Amino acid sequence: MVRRKVVYIFPNLIAEMSRNGDSLQSVSNELGMNYQALSARLRGFKSFELPEITFLMKKYRKILLLVLVQNWVLQK
Repeated sequence: MVRRKVVYIFPNLIAEMSRNGDSLQSVSNELGMNYQALSARLRGFKSFELPEITFLMKKYRKILLLVLVQNWVLQK
């Protein structure tokens, strides 16, 4: 069985999480969701909901707007 490479559409958010010592598991626990749900959102399979975006904006205040704008521009 061939495993596909995981591609995140928010690489800057992943980098900011790493800089702050956070893992996908720790952030998913803080958001009250499981690891797979957060991973699906970060890979673009499911949209973030407003409370989740609000949480991430507060936690990673300095970078989130830049991350979202960069990804929005790239998708156009």
